[in-house]
Amino acid sequence: MPDVDGFGVLRLLEPAALPLVIFATAHDQYAVDAFEVSALDYLLKPVSRRLAEALGKARGQLAAWEQARAQLTNFLQTLPPRVTTSLQRLPVRVQQRILVLGVEQITSLRVDRGLVCVTTAEGEFRTKFTTLAELEPQHDPHIFQRVHRQVLVNLNHVREIHPYDNQTAQLTLSSGHQVSVSRNHLPGLRKLLQW
Repeated sequence: MPDVDGFGVLRLLEPAALPLVIFATAHDQYAVDAFEVSALDYLLKPVSRRLAEALGKARGQLAAWEQARAQLTNFLQTLPPRVTTSLQRLPVRVQQRILVLGVEQITSLRVDRGLVCVTTAEGEFRTKFTTLAELEPQHDPHIFQRVHRQVLVNLNHVREIHPYDNQTAQLTLSSGHQVSVSRNHLPGLRKLLQW
């Protein structure tokens, strides 16, 4: 081959993309190199009978890989579904102490002056978090939904929805607080609440 030989071609491939390789050549001095690049066999010309054996070896290897893949697939299907663990409690600051809130108490989370504030029926509390992105992955997305760039709402506490013509809305929560829903987040909220 011009410019590159068979070894060069194999070195260009990612290890996971290497095919089964059988070298057929008139030169025996490259046999060790061939097996260093994971060749299945190295045949000296004329190949005749040895080619059939090498092809049989390749078919056997392919069948073994297919069987292993099928066994792995079957095994993975027997595993129980992956359980994601959602945050159950959230510590908040109250003067000189830390209050631990259950997530069911939280009506909304919002960013205010560089910190995430937690709203409950009892009031608002500050957390140690500075962005909603830190907290959002830890909450169940079917319960806590982003309704604005800076607000997550506990859907279990939504009591009223006031839609507006400009494709926004306002939510009234069980705590009495009102939260604006942005145009970008309204479709996702409609889907979850089915309205």
